[in-house]
Amino acid sequence: MLKGAMKRYFLRLFLFSIPVFLYVLVIVVVDPYNFLNVSHIISDKDKFTVIQRTDESSPRGNILWKTIEFRRNPCKKVIIGDSQGKDIDVDLIKEITGDQYYNFCFPGASFRTMFETFWFTAEHAELETVYFQVAFMNYNAEREYDIFHFAMDYFDKPVNYFTTKEIFFDAVANLAWVTTRNPWIVQRSYEFLPADRMEDVAQFRLNLFFSKYAYPTKYAAEFRKIISYCNKKNIKLVFFILPVYEGVDKHLQKTGLTDEKARFKQDIHALGKTIDLDLLTDIKANRDNFFDYFHPNKTMMDSLVRKIWVKEEVVK
Repeated sequence: MLKGAMKRYFLRLFLFSIPVFLYVLVIVVVDPYNFLNVSHIISDKDKFTVIQRTDESSPRGNILWKTIEFRRNPCKKVIIGDSQGKDIDVDLIKEITGDQYYNFCFPGASFRTMFETFWFTAEHAELETVYFQVAFMNYNAEREYDIFHFAMDYFDKPVNYFTTKEIFFDAVANLAWVTTRNPWIVQRSYEFLPADRMEDVAQFRLNLFFSKYAYPTKYAAEFRKIISYCNKKNIKLVFFILPVYEGVDKHLQKTGLTDEKARFKQDIHALGKTIDLDLLTDIKANRDNFFDYFHPNKTMMDSLVRKIWVKEEVVK
């Protein structure tokens, strides 16, 4: 009787463990962020493509991917910023300067996230050069949040890589992408919307960024800490502001935030060397230079990279 009960118990335990085993196996084999770094049956290019698939997966995915990659292969020259700078081509910069940079610009990054990113890079590399891409759209105390935890949650508690549903969904999306090559899987972000829908998104984001505004009094102290560290370590520090479509400035004028944007630029210039490409009115006037109101398209971004790293002029 006892033997029969034990057999049934172990059979149930075995049957229960099968889905758990398969779940863990999927995470280990796919390893959507190379966190475990033991299986590479899916290429890094495919994994990074899957990360960009939606507006939800892109911010958390880029942060986790890039921090893992940077910890494994630190770089002495970095670019830190938000979604405006995420398409900066470091291969183009290397072609221009001969120097290897790492692009640490994240979709959805706030200034708080960028501060955290700086200290993360300083902890893991002997920094020589730091370029800070900054934007008025996030220079707002009403947008005081930090998404760097999307990386630290896993570094602090690695078991989360197996217990967080998002990682499993990412693994499944990877499998779906490499087995079907269905564009729908990787093209559900707003970046892939048709032109008419993009205008709706632009208006939504204008309201999202600027419907509430409060001057961020805490940021100056955070920047002073970074500047002090860079001076002490002899790290070159440069700030740059990318252009936005002129429709953003018209919206700011309409909502009474023009002076606040001017104050933002004054604050950044006061920090140190600043390259202000938002003064290039001919670029700002052409809607075709941007895929939405805030983000230069690939062709324009490459042109802006050349302006920064070839001339490195302080535009005033």
